[in-house]
Amino acid sequence: MLRIHTPLIPALLAVILMAGCGSANGSDDTDSRAGATLPDMSLGAEDAPVTLIEYASVTCGHCAQFHQEVLPVIKEDYVSTGKVRFVFREFPTPPQNIAIAGFALARCAGEDRYFDVLDDLFDSQPGIMMAAREGAAGPALKAIAERHGIEGDEAFESCINDRSIREDIADVAISGEEFGVNSTPTLILQGDVMASTVQSRTAEGLSGLIDEELAALGVEVESATADGAGPVAEPADTEQSGASDN
Repeated sequence: MLRIHTPLIPALLAVILMAGCGSANGSDDTDSRAGATLPDMSLGAEDAPVTLIEYASVTCGHCAQFHQEVLPVIKEDYVSTGKVRFVFREFPTPPQNIAIAGFALARCAGEDRYFDVLDDLFDSQPGIMMAAREGAAGPALKAIAERHGIEGDEAFESCINDRSIREDIADVAISGEEFGVNSTPTLILQGDVMASTVQSRTAEGLSGLIDEELAALGVEVESATADGAGPVAEPADTEQSGASDN
């Protein structure tokens, strides 16, 4: 499996500053977000006791698997119950021009649609990658853009060629150096990078690790109920105090 190492960050920057994938004219002069810094995209309560950060790429097969099989369980059992705040951070992997264009579309769609676009990109990943091998990734991405309110050639080209968006995505990726991120997906639970193990890659295993963090914070975690519902965490009587491959 391909591993993306941080020494490739300079190469990533070079790709980001090039014209976006599928560009008709190669222009990268759009600068509608000059001086902007991309905010963290997150799900869940800001004051959730546990924070789970993922550095991932929409061109990473294991990232797609995590978002399709593991994250939905974590969202239902922990994010929606206020126990976990999930933060997603862009870390484009080869083909980086495709990943960058996809992330740009998610950002252009707006904060309220960001995760919908992300889900669409992961679900459509096989088709996008097949189209990319045939040099036709642009139309595949444009179809996703149109499903999320980015309609027409001009809006699509403006988004994927926006220099400031690409620079901000580079900043997000570079922030992973703080944690030594060198592959995707990388999960960071409560500030600690998680080893890439079977436990961290399954819903059951990751749930167990989250339960351990909640217990350490004095949050009581009940077992799943007989009808198959996920674990339910409730505050304990004690006072609360208070990361793969592509």
